[in-house]
Amino acid sequence: MNNIDEDELRRTRDRMLVAIKIADTLKAKGISQKKFAEMSGRSESEISEWLSGDRNFTIDTLSDIKKYLGLDLLNISTIRTTPVSKEASRMKIAKKKTPAIYDKSDVLISGVSNSWISASRFELSVAL
Repeated sequence: MNNIDEDELRRTRDRMLVAIKIADTLKAKGISQKKFAEMSGRSESEISEWLSGDRNFTIDTLSDIKKYLGLDLLNISTIRTTPVSKEASRMKIAKKKTPAIYDKSDVLISGVSNSWISASRFELSVAL
């Protein structure tokens, strides 16, 4: 036991606590592992792995467990968020931009002589 890393011990304990919570919820709701597998579209062996405490759950899996069992293992529902209007959310979505092509005569460079610009190898610049 002295050779076990504290982080690994903490992670194992947390996986076991999640497994126990899922098992307790299944029992309280009268849902078998087989039925839960059918409900969630998972295999019975995957549900068994969940309940053994060997599984490192993804956020997606924890979200699915909440959906099918009503069990919030993420505990993020208390995080305060600010509502955003549809219009504001559309404005924040990055849109694919068409590149604009500039030649050297379109670019004003302060402190750079025209002879340097003429001697440079690039003729076109692309800006996104």
